[in-house]
Amino acid sequence: MILAVLLALTQVRTYGAPVPFLTLNDPRVNESSGVAPSLTSKSDYFTHNDSGDGPRFFRFDVQGVKAVYTLQGITAIDWEDMATAPVGGGKWVYLGDIGDNLRVRAHVLVHRVAEPKALGDQTLTTFETYTITYPGGAANAECLMVRPGVGDLYIVTKVDTGLSKVFKVPKPPGTGTYAAQLLGTIQVDTTPKGSTSSSANRLVTGGAISPDGRWVVLRTLRGALEFRAPVNFDQWPTVAPNRVPLASEVQGEAITYDLAGQHLVTTSEGSPCPVSRGSVSGG
Repeated sequence: MILAVLLALTQVRTYGAPVPFLTLNDPRVNESSGVAPSLTSKSDYFTHNDSGDGPRFFRFDVQGVKAVYTLQGITAIDWEDMATAPVGGGKWVYLGDIGDNLRVRAHVLVHRVAEPKALGDQTLTTFETYTITYPGGAANAECLMVRPGVGDLYIVTKVDTGLSKVFKVPKPPGTGTYAAQLLGTIQVDTTPKGSTSSSANRLVTGGAISPDGRWVVLRTLRGALEFRAPVNFDQWPTVAPNRVPLASEVQGEAITYDLAGQHLVTTSEGSPCPVSRGSVSGG
């Protein structure tokens, strides 16, 4: 047992060069800001647009958009990221209305809905809404992550200089107001060795937790960092990360693991919307 643990800790994590996966030519997807895998179909993914769109998200595969789901009765202020996670026997889609460029919002919102299965346009009337406040006041964020099997929420702030804050909301039991906990701060910089750092390599625009809960990835406009989650999961921001190459994207804002945890999938704002994929293995 001890030998197996030591081997797991010393295994090298490798990353394949990202390659084009598919292109979404649907004009309704023009500012892809979040992406997450379907938990019921290994070929399907979800995405949503940035601020300016309605409270809706899209199901797609290599053939294009298969369904549009709209949450009834809410306003999308600034949807920035999404996640899917199995929690408590259910399969859930989480939508993060967490953008706040001017840092004026008294609270942000996360909506949770059971993963819909029907294709085509559908209005969803049953979902939970978590109203989240930060200690210390308003913060801007574009990264929402959910721990699979547990349901804890993690939000990482987007800053041009200095340290990003990592917040946690322990699994919300239902619709209500919740105070986020500050786990700590983290230095995010995806600048390749030998290159000059820039804001495009420091602004956190998305993140995800692997399906097995062992890895955390944060992306910027130009690259990504992957962290091995320790036994105490909440200590992942203290782990030295691996740098992950990403595809060159005009406005790369979203990243996720595929359902098997064997690839990292990214999207970029713009229409048509390019979707890229790179393999991950080891560790």
